[in-house]
Amino acid sequence: MASVKKEESVADTVSFLLAKLGQLANRRFADRLAPLGIRPRHCAVLELLTSPPKAQLELATAIGVTPSVVVDMLDELEQIDAIRRVRDRADRRRQLIELTPAGHRLRRRALALARETDDSLLDGLDSTQAAALRAGLQRIADTTAELATQAHMRT
Repeated sequence: MASVKKEESVADTVSFLLAKLGQLANRRFADRLAPLGIRPRHCAVLELLTSPPKAQLELATAIGVTPSVVVDMLDELEQIDAIRRVRDRADRRRQLIELTPAGHRLRRRALALARETDDSLLDGLDSTQAAALRAGLQRIADTTAELATQAHMRT
């Protein structure tokens, strides 16, 4: 009897699997963050503001969203006292965004929750497999970022 070859499926592609797992990871992370009053999207802002204050446009560019989306995120973070808007000493017309002490604590708590989410997602892997997956995903992210930067420079 001849063996039956399994038909290829979009569900077996890396793109599909990453998208599916990304949705699951985002949902789990969002559930953990909800009691803190933030969502996963706020974590990018918190991370970017660990260094010197940044302008809103600089944040939007770094995150890859429109300035109006950043304004909404900043308004939400300001409501929970995680950030503050301050005047740029070099250009008084410009506002910079900085983390408050509460924002630094919130970022550390979000990091702990992200690690908990990672642990739950990687539960079926041993430490070597988990490390290999992290390294592979980081390489994909780095390569994708490099390609996006190169494409942006050509336009």
